[in-house]
Amino acid sequence: MAKKIAGFDIGGHALHIAVSTKKGVKKAVAEILPDGSVRDGRIVSYDALGDFIKQTCKKRKVRFDEAAVILPAGLCFCRRIKTPVMSHEQLTVNLPYEFRDFITAEKDAYFYDYAVLNVINNDEGEPAELDIMAAAALKSTLASYRGMFRRAGIKLRTAIPIEMAYTNVIRKFCADENHCHCIVDLGHTAIRLYMYNGLMFESSHLIEYGCSAFDDAIAEALHIDPFIASSYREANHDDCQSLPECMSVYQSLAAEIQRVIYFFRYNNPDSELQHIHLVGGGAKILPLRETLEQTLSVSVLDASEFLSTEGVDAELGLAAAGAALQ
Repeated sequence: MAKKIAGFDIGGHALHIAVSTKKGVKKAVAEILPDGSVRDGRIVSYDALGDFIKQTCKKRKVRFDEAAVILPAGLCFCRRIKTPVMSHEQLTVNLPYEFRDFITAEKDAYFYDYAVLNVINNDEGEPAELDIMAAAALKSTLASYRGMFRRAGIKLRTAIPIEMAYTNVIRKFCADENHCHCIVDLGHTAIRLYMYNGLMFESSHLIEYGCSAFDDAIAEALHIDPFIASSYREANHDDCQSLPECMSVYQSLAAEIQRVIYFFRYNNPDSELQHIHLVGGGAKILPLRETLEQTLSVSVLDASEFLSTEGVDAELGLAAAGAALQ
């Protein structure tokens, strides 16, 4: 029997789990995290979250053999680099120096990993350069994650950056190697854009506010608590998603995304980006989608192009699915 792999995506507001086999993604679930579980992208108590993961898997009947988890951007550095052709041993020695401008502790305190995306030949047709996706994370962070999953009674097989999770999804479900992708992750406290040129990750960009900014706008307009505003937004109570205060935030966000897309097109003049994909908690906000389409002059789609499996919410489960496909 094929192994079932569960991918875990621990966001700032919710836990997402997706289960896959060799045939694809079979199930995805989401649970709101207990208040204060994650602060500024970092887990506050690994023991408490381990207990929550165990309870969620039992409650939602999530069954699997091994697990993979996404490391958040603040805990994992991910870079696309080019190096001369070299052996695995040589890369192991050289990778720490590629992160010297990012890491803050001693280089030996980090674990480094890489995936070769492409081998670039010289004019004579001989291998000359390696196009690599490289990642670095503190060994102490990985130990904390292993301990958290061990407490939940789960065997953690691997931990990956979210850039690689989306790469896995694109490579699994997109046949057109020339198709460009922009994935906009509408998180609770931040929004991140992931740009892919064909099957290759190109760049990521952070916008330092998320769906909580929509909640603040609703709270200000209706003179209610932001926590209540969040439930109003999710249910679109009295069409609150279309309030002028919300529309102003949507327009600011659209302008930010437009700048990122212009920069991508400038650096990749031969590429064509015909649409963007929305994932995350704000993906279903219709007035936001309409504002983005009007501003960007591209189609705004959900993530069903990637995942169309019955019972899998593509907007919520895409990153977790990518981890499960690792």
